[in-house]
Amino acid sequence: MKTFVTNAVAGFALSALILVVMSAPARAQVLAHSGEVAGTVGYDHTSQTNNLTGSADNATSNHFFSGSGGYNVTPHITALVEYKFDPLIAPPGSPFTVHAQLSGSAARFNFTPSKKVVPYAIVGAGYYRVNASIPGLIHIADGYYVNFGGGASVYCGKHWGIRPEVRYERQHATYTPVNQILTSNVVDVSGSIFYQFGGTGKKKK
Repeated sequence: MKTFVTNAVAGFALSALILVVMSAPARAQVLAHSGEVAGTVGYDHTSQTNNLTGSADNATSNHFFSGSGGYNVTPHITALVEYKFDPLIAPPGSPFTVHAQLSGSAARFNFTPSKKVVPYAIVGAGYYRVNASIPGLIHIADGYYVNFGGGASVYCGKHWGIRPEVRYERQHATYTPVNQILTSNVVDVSGSIFYQFGGTGKKKK
């Protein structure tokens, strides 16, 4: 019965999404010189290795939050600035609370910018910081990240829509006091709500 209810809810949600997309105004499209803001929630799976032990630490899975601002240079190319907050899970038995912050830039390549559904590829890079703290003590590791992936911008209205996305991310950070290097392989699965404003170009009627 539980499986039936779950499948029924998922089917209803998918049907509702299809109806919203089909009813979106024809003018919904990526416009050159338009701006965009987006809020994102997601789920990531992380596998981390450090150079002191030479072995992989326990893999973890966790949620994250992020936001971005973008500028559509052309309908096919979007330049982005991004920020991500990841409340990481500390290793079992550790007294630390841990979180990571990532800030950087990305480029999105839109394949069908004149359509209501716009599949895309994305690449990004930036600054990566890990904070691990217990009362009276804070450890900070700094480094960088690079990522790539893809998704689709689904217009649900003239200016707004939703954006499912998957990315692979490589993180590299150094904890200087003990010369510990942390490298992580991360898979992000996320969903965003975006709003597009301004822009020039011929709009569909």
